[in-house]
Amino acid sequence: MWQRGGVELGQEIRKQREAVGLSIEALGERSGLSANYIGGIEAGKRDPSLSTVLALARGLGVPAGVLLGGVGELSPIAIEVGRLIEMSGPEIQESVVRLLRGALRQTS
Repeated sequence: MWQRGGVELGQEIRKQREAVGLSIEALGERSGLSANYIGGIEAGKRDPSLSTVLALARGLGVPAGVLLGGVGELSPIAIEVGRLIEMSGPEIQESVVRLLRGALRQTS
């Protein structure tokens, strides 16, 4: 089984899925995988391929590195913001980045 710092991949998938408020069925629809298969991964009974991990990351709206341990812990709000930014076009993405940078400058 894939592990990231002692935490099984399935546990991380469940954590991220719950953080964005998705059922296993909804994640299955978004990722093109069956709910039974995702449940098996979350339970540690299935060992997914890299392409499956990438599909799950897309379905969750998070970078694959979050699931694989390449990115630090993200709060549910950070996950939601990232998902919304990924869904938007380049102009909106640039506007959001400028807005956040401006807000951070004002608070520091």
